[in-house]
Order: sequence, then structure tokens, then C-alpha cells
Amino acid sequence: MSRSDAPASGWKKRLPLVIALVVGTVVWKGGFGFFATSRQVTWRLDVPYGEVRKVELQVWREASLLRREERLFPTGASEELKQEVVMRHGPHRALARVWLRDATEPRVFSQEFDPGAHDTLVVAPSP
Repeated sequence: MSRSDAPASGWKKRLPLVIALVVGTVVWKGGFGFFATSRQVTWRLDVPYGEVRKVELQVWREASLLRREERLFPTGASEELKQEVVMRHGPHRALARVWLRDATEPRVFSQEFDPGAHDTLVVAPSP
């Protein structure tokens, strides 16, 4: 073996490791949004947070409910609502039902969105 073949030979030995690292990173990061990954969703609702007594948050993909969460706030919400949702690239729908102080019926908010490859999302559904 000549000296000129040695570096090429070393590269060929490392190629499977490099490919595995690249593929692993793509899959770990959700394959640019095509694989389902856990994402943080921040809900921004156009209501006075101090008057919120109960919320029901839902994230849908087509006819499948991905996540539903209900929270109670006896003295009002003190911050934006956040939740972890496993989703992938494509059309989704955010649905929020908000009960304000002294209200018997909830205010309903909805928004269509596509998470793409983002790890964190802010949804601001409208009534």
C-alpha cells in the first residue's frame, strides 16, 4: 500500500460512521418536520387572563385528536399556556375553549397551522 492510499482508506472506514451520524441527527430533529417529534406549543388567547377560570386545549391533525388538556384556574391564569405535543409536518388545528369568570358558556378559539420543522410554536387562535 502506498502512502497516497492511506488517507483515502481512512476516509472509507469512517464513511459509515459519518452517514450514521447525519441520518441520526436528521431523525432526532424530526426529519425536517416529516417525522413526529415533541414540540412546545404556546397558546396566546385574546382574553383577560385574570378572568380565565377554565380552559380546554386541543390539537388536531385531520380527524385525529393529538392532545387534549383541561386546566382549572380558580383565581385566574397568571401566564401564557404551554403544552408539549407530538406532531409532524402538515396541516393541524388548534382549538381552545375558555371559560371566563361568571360565564356559563365557553369562548371558542380556533386556528389552522402547520408546525413545519419548528421545535416551538406560538398559536394565537381567533374566535
